[in-house]
Amino acid sequence: MKKLLLCLSLMVGLSISTSTFAQKTDAPKYLGNVEGVKEYSLNNGMKVLLIPDGSQSNMVVNIVYNVGSKDEGYGEKGMAHLLEHMLFKSTKNLGDIKKQLSDKGGAANGTTYYDRTNYYEIFPSNDENLKWAIQMEADRMINATILQSDLDKEFSVVRNEFEIGENNPSGVLMEKVFSTAYMWHNYGNSTIGSKEDIERVKAPTLRKFYEKYYQPDNATLIIAGKFDEANALKHIAENFSVLPKPTRQLGGTYTVEPAQDGEKTVELNRSGESKLVAAAYHTSAYADKDYAALAALGEILTADPSGYLYKSLVETQKVSSIWVYAPEVRDAGLMYFNFDVPKDKNLEVTKNLVRTELDKIGSIKYNAEDLGRAKSKLLKQIADNKNNTVSFAISLTEIIGAGDYKLAFLYRDNVENLSVADIQRVAEKYFKSNNRTLGVFVPSANETRVQPAEFRPEQIAALTGNYKGKALEKDVAPFEATIANLKKNVTEGVLSNGMKYGLINKEVKGDKIIATFKMLLGNEKDLAGKNEIGKLTAVLLKSGTKTKTKEQIQDRLDQLKSSINTRLYGQNFIISVNTYKNNYAEVMDILKDMVTNSTFPQNEITKTITEQNTNLEGQLKDPEAIAQNELQRLSSPYPKESVFYTASLQEQIDNSKKVTRDQIVNYYQNILGTNNGLGTVLGNIEAKNVVASLENTFGKWNAQSKYAEVKPTYFETKKLDKNFLTPDKENAIALGTESFKMNQKSPDYPAFVLANEILGSGGFLSARLPMRLREKEGISYGVGSFINIPVSNDVASWGYYALLNPTKRNAVESAIKEEVSKALKDGFTADELLTNKKSYANIQKTMLGMDNTLINLVNKKLQYGISLDEYDTLNSKIADLKLDEVNSALRKYLTLDKVTSVYAGDFNKK
Repeated sequence: MKKLLLCLSLMVGLSISTSTFAQKTDAPKYLGNVEGVKEYSLNNGMKVLLIPDGSQSNMVVNIVYNVGSKDEGYGEKGMAHLLEHMLFKSTKNLGDIKKQLSDKGGAANGTTYYDRTNYYEIFPSNDENLKWAIQMEADRMINATILQSDLDKEFSVVRNEFEIGENNPSGVLMEKVFSTAYMWHNYGNSTIGSKEDIERVKAPTLRKFYEKYYQPDNATLIIAGKFDEANALKHIAENFSVLPKPTRQLGGTYTVEPAQDGEKTVELNRSGESKLVAAAYHTSAYADKDYAALAALGEILTADPSGYLYKSLVETQKVSSIWVYAPEVRDAGLMYFNFDVPKDKNLEVTKNLVRTELDKIGSIKYNAEDLGRAKSKLLKQIADNKNNTVSFAISLTEIIGAGDYKLAFLYRDNVENLSVADIQRVAEKYFKSNNRTLGVFVPSANETRVQPAEFRPEQIAALTGNYKGKALEKDVAPFEATIANLKKNVTEGVLSNGMKYGLINKEVKGDKIIATFKMLLGNEKDLAGKNEIGKLTAVLLKSGTKTKTKEQIQDRLDQLKSSINTRLYGQNFIISVNTYKNNYAEVMDILKDMVTNSTFPQNEITKTITEQNTNLEGQLKDPEAIAQNELQRLSSPYPKESVFYTASLQEQIDNSKKVTRDQIVNYYQNILGTNNGLGTVLGNIEAKNVVASLENTFGKWNAQSKYAEVKPTYFETKKLDKNFLTPDKENAIALGTESFKMNQKSPDYPAFVLANEILGSGGFLSARLPMRLREKEGISYGVGSFINIPVSNDVASWGYYALLNPTKRNAVESAIKEEVSKALKDGFTADELLTNKKSYANIQKTMLGMDNTLINLVNKKLQYGISLDEYDTLNSKIADLKLDEVNSALRKYLTLDKVTSVYAGDFNKK
């Protein structure tokens, strides 16, 4: 799916000189500290939130504007989102924003929704990056150029993004349901907007929208992670406090959606294999206490396997899956239910069954067990989010849009204080047939209609004004994001059965513990033809054990604010654990029960196969799924029995239907095991306790099948351009690949990595392919290249991708081939070399500040014996590369004469 200062013309009638700005520097005013979120304000009305976390090595700068699609008028549909794209172009003082973001090597994005727009940058922590990000955000707040020439290119990129969404049946259905549910309020309008408005809007109109809403009194700046607070406040004062407070009054929106007076219905007719039923109910604003009760009720109704709707519809296989969504919005929102329907079910019959079950929501007698289960899951989600500081800072975007950042804490408090009576009350209040979007007008008398409460600004101010939050958490110990420091804090060992482990001593906010385990399984003979069996076995490990039902496992993990996820591909069985220090031992006991005592109930097997097949059926006419699947089949034509064989989408459906419980049990008993495994645990926990738990969980779980690595076969790709038609799909995709022989020990590896960076994957949309197709010609929303260079074999590949309007198929093909040909013929430039070296180094530093990167590096060392120092060694080699080495590597391994390409879309469109 998310992106210096001195302006002489802020709005009509406002003209301020440069010297005036320079004389008006004011320090941010401290307002208070709510659970580690330090709040400040500026005299011009701007709000500032600082969330320091010394355990991070990265920081995020996130600015939120209180403007979204809700604020768009007639002819302006999609303007907020289009403006978000334009603000990545250039400013009067800084110039090319994307190039500078690319040079910095961080992660950046912008997102738009109903109530807000935000822009964020994640960088390695240092004052240079902090100062630049603050300067940049201040500059593009008032000095964006918004050139018609840029808009002429960008509108087609946004249109392509719109078309991508149009390929998703569930997304389009949700959009239609929202639109039908709302008669007057702008929540009924899709954030992506109207394609016609996007195409027709002119730069001067977009500028008026920008000058009205992109002002300090309508913005909240968030800085989170590891940073110097004094310097942050100094930079904010220098760059933002000098901006004058506008004289215009925004006023806000005041439309209140009237009570719905009858069930509505909408029918969507589109090409595709998916069958869906959806229902939406008008509910509450995020600020309303009812929102917490509704969130819990959503879990009580839909959770797998305990939900009432889940049991009545999924458990009985009337639908294959269910999910619920309630946006965190400023005004009264919706609760939306989606039901995926298997291909062989009658849609009309299923719709009536769904309606019947929905009608029971208000009459069900909910109990304390229901509430406890839902609260555990919601509080786990809240804790996980709050204890990931960078993610928390970005997630506050939605809460600020909903009225005030403190609402996030009030929501948590409301969840903690929920009673069964609260659940019963909202179930009876909101879930009436006349408040549902499905049906027709039926005259009747004495209806009790639903009118959600309106929350005016003064009500939210009263809710949040004196809110203090809970006691502050302890400061987390800093952790320097370097290989040298990682080496100091890693302990390695071997369990009694031969499984290798690594322990990273790193304190994480909230005392979180994160672990990833990788088990190497089987051999060519024992795994032959068992791909679908293996994948299903991994998914079903949490479906019940000799001591616990699936429901009991999930309930306990939610109560412990923890998760265990398992997946399998080829010879790799992956287990991911996310928990907390105090709960670690019990979570590992649950994992042990799963891996040693699973029972694989037949009804869970049937449900899982139905759910997976329904998802696959939805992909049978999806361009992206088809292209990925067919390219893999064309470029790697393994025999069907091979562990590397890629089955067609229909084959996957057919194969999974043939899987029996006996096959799953046999795979579980003979193939799975940890004696050829490895794994890393990260957190602040005593090594002896971790080792003891690992030994207890994995030390005696041994596979009967002897492990022998199955080496991939090298298939030389051939020049091929193949079309796959997907009628009535608005978006198309181009994918291509070329195979060659290389591994990460090759002398050419560093040069080829950098060559790919320059060609298609480096920087922030600044590599050659995105610059040509997205920035210059506007014919692709997403375009780039990628490489797959293995460690233990030499079967490597380069590839590219591009999302496009089907009518641009030939233009995209030509542009990609021209750019690759130009790079091969003329080579890259010295400036490109220097710029991408810098951005690559910064990206690697950013990556090293992420816990998953640290875990993956240690696991790589455990599996392949590769020293942690290789991370720095590779970066040093890339930094020392000469231009001719990079150009030579590109020409040695890449040629258009061997690129296999597939194009999937409705290419009959005119």
